[in-house]
Amino acid sequence: MSRDQEQKSYEQLFILFSAKVEKVIIRTTLVFFVLLICVQAMLQIPYIRKHFTRVEPLEGKPYVWPQNGKGERS
Repeated sequence: MSRDQEQKSYEQLFILFSAKVEKVIIRTTLVFFVLLICVQAMLQIPYIRKHFTRVEPLEGKPYVWPQNGKGERS
């Protein structure tokens, strides 16, 4: 085999290998992205957020806007 043929053979193998690796990376990235969206959506539910986060109990009382006009002035 000549050196030129060896180089082409190596390049073809590398292209096949890199294509497979790219597919794995893209699939892994998509899976993590979907998981991120799901977890963020779950954290919008107060019951789940209360059990999954450590900071939630430390937040204190939430501020409630006054319902009538006698509240705080801006």
